[in-house]
Amino acid sequence: MVKSIYLLMGIILLTGCDTRLRNLTMKKTPYFGNELRIDGYYYSNPDSYDGLINVAVFYRDGFCIHTNGNPANQDTLSYIENEILLNDVYIAKLKNDPAHIGVFQITDTDIKFEVWEFKSWIFTHFGNIVNDTTFIINMRVDNRTNKSYPENLTYRFVQFSQKPDSTNVYVK
Repeated sequence: MVKSIYLLMGIILLTGCDTRLRNLTMKKTPYFGNELRIDGYYYSNPDSYDGLINVAVFYRDGFCIHTNGNPANQDTLSYIENEILLNDVYIAKLKNDPAHIGVFQITDTDIKFEVWEFKSWIFTHFGNIVNDTTFIINMRVDNRTNKSYPENLTYRFVQFSQKPDSTNVYVK
């Protein structure tokens, strides 16, 4: 009897989880501007909520990677480059899941990017460009609920010629 109840609860939980792939609302648009450098990556100050740093990589074709990590006791830039950007297994996971990949658009001094956090969970991030090596994200929106969250993350540029390519099957 108890096993039947746990089995039923498990089935309800599993079928209640939305795992279908949701479509991005933004379209992939090639970036030909010079408002931001794209010959490397950007990293943020630690998030005040969980202490993670965010990493953003932008490509001329409009594709972007926006992921995060915790360098703990490591040098931040070494962590980003070795554990994230040069980690072929991690990058393949992002592109094949899809997770932490999406599209970006820049209009004048405004930046907006939309990424899958998970297949059914998409966030849009909004911010302002300070100069070609710095931008600030001041809001993110959960596209499922349309709920917005204030942010105050400053992203700084690091030139990096070995960034992963933008090839993937999800962002067209």
